Amino acid sequence: MLEATWIGFSPMIGSLLASLLAVYYFAWCRSRFVRLIDALPGPKTYPFLGNILELNVAHDELLRKSSFDWIKQHGSIYRIWFTVRPMVVIASPELLEPILSSHTLATKADEYDCFIPLLGKSILVAKPEEWKKNRRLLNPAFKGQILNSFMDAFHDKSLLCAKEFEEAIESNSGGKINVFPIMTHCTLDIICETAMGGKTLTGEDKASYIKNLHGFENIFLQRLKQPWLRLDWLFKLSGPGRANERFVGGLRDFSNMLIRHRRELVKRKTKLAQNDLSERDVNPTDELQVDDDTKKNLIFMDLLIKEGDLNGNFNSVEMRDEVSLMMAAGHDTLALAFTWFLYLISRHPDKQKLLMEELSIVFGDSDRPCTVQDLAELKYLECCIKETLRLYPSAPFILRRLPEDVEIGGYVLPKGVTIAMLIYGMHHNPQVYPDPEEFKPERFFPENSVGRHPYAFIPFSAGPRNCIGQKFAMLELKVVLAHLLRRFQFSIRDPTEPKIIPLLDTTLKPKSPVNLIVTKRLLQA
Repeated sequence: MLEATWIGFSPMIGSLLASLLAVYYFAWCRSRFVRLIDALPGPKTYPFLGNILELNVAHDELLRKSSFDWIKQHGSIYRIWFTVRPMVVIASPELLEPILSSHTLATKADEYDCFIPLLGKSILVAKPEEWKKNRRLLNPAFKGQILNSFMDAFHDKSLLCAKEFEEAIESNSGGKINVFPIMTHCTLDIICETAMGGKTLTGEDKASYIKNLHGFENIFLQRLKQPWLRLDWLFKLSGPGRANERFVGGLRDFSNMLIRHRRELVKRKTKLAQNDLSERDVNPTDELQVDDDTKKNLIFMDLLIKEGDLNGNFNSVEMRDEVSLMMAAGHDTLALAFTWFLYLISRHPDKQKLLMEELSIVFGDSDRPCTVQDLAELKYLECCIKETLRLYPSAPFILRRLPEDVEIGGYVLPKGVTIAMLIYGMHHNPQVYPDPEEFKPERFFPENSVGRHPYAFIPFSAGPRNCIGQKFAMLELKVVLAHLLRRFQFSIRDPTEPKIIPLLDTTLKPKSPVNLIVTKRLLQA
């Protein structure tokens, strides 16, 4: 009897719940928030689903839709719906400037919460007040005097990179070489030797770190495209959630290892210095004054340890998180920039010839290290780097959450909405750059840059919350490329073959291996 009654009530309960859901959805659709979002143009939506069917596609197709198709159809500002969660996409410098230049609109979007297991409250994902404090503390590690002190390390690691290319040439007997893994090893070596304080990585260290980082990035993008995986309790029970724990654990262990290594190295150096001081006939006060002057120029790891251990501005977890961020940002984005650069000059031998002419003027036939003074003369190299970063910005998008209503482009964007600042889409917008798909380094000649909007080229973001390491990145790119281009020629068998397709990921990765023909140039010692 009881069972029969329950069976009779079940359809009624289901109908009631469906009715309540329909009423709630009807009321929600007419809320001010939804009306303001839907006032923007955008692709057709479906009840409850929004645009999720069009968004849940392969990474390269998603990049094409968001950066080309929808901009062409709807303009440089449009909206999309991840089920019932909206996102406003912007792809023009005029519309991006009010957000990027603002101190009050610097809140990172909730989507970055997926990074928290690895990056915690580091400056990439920190709330504005926390970010402002930590950015101020860490900025001194990226000033010119410290970066210039890395020139020798850049040169030494360039030699190791060249050696790896030579070994690849010998083993491939003139065949194609996948340049991305080689450049990844190079950038890992450089960041550990410079900002991280001199840790030498083994091949096993590099392989483990790269595997864990790429695994973490893939799961991040999966969570971004599938909103239900942003529910932490559901994510932790899922297969991707369990895999993510392993990846994060490995990356945390790596960061802790770097901190531990530097602490031990500093202790040894301090002990040796103290012993040396006790054996020398000097005034201790004078010695301490010299030491204080030295401490004003601390590399990133030393500054972090000082602010954490001595000043109490970072606890051990926060120190680990900042190191994790700097490792990921300091190697992966640069390895991609190197890879895309070599790919582009391989497809454009005329540009590579101009580069070689410039390098010949500066260096002649010598293989001497590149100096700070040389960098000022390598103007065409800088233009080629900038054009590479325009075509293939390592960070293809930036996400912000509006803490208040903002009027942009004639639309009122409501408080709480996520803004996707589509750097890749803007860099390829024909209204910003004529012939946007063409590799034209001459765009960045001073005379050709007159009148260009200051926010038209933002591979390192822009405004108050720009990339802390952009000067480091440009310096490393110039020095290493000046070294490699003097030793190797890069080419492809058929310049008319279809271009390699980039993928929309946490970084802009090539869909297929970047296999280039690499040959040694003849240099005089």
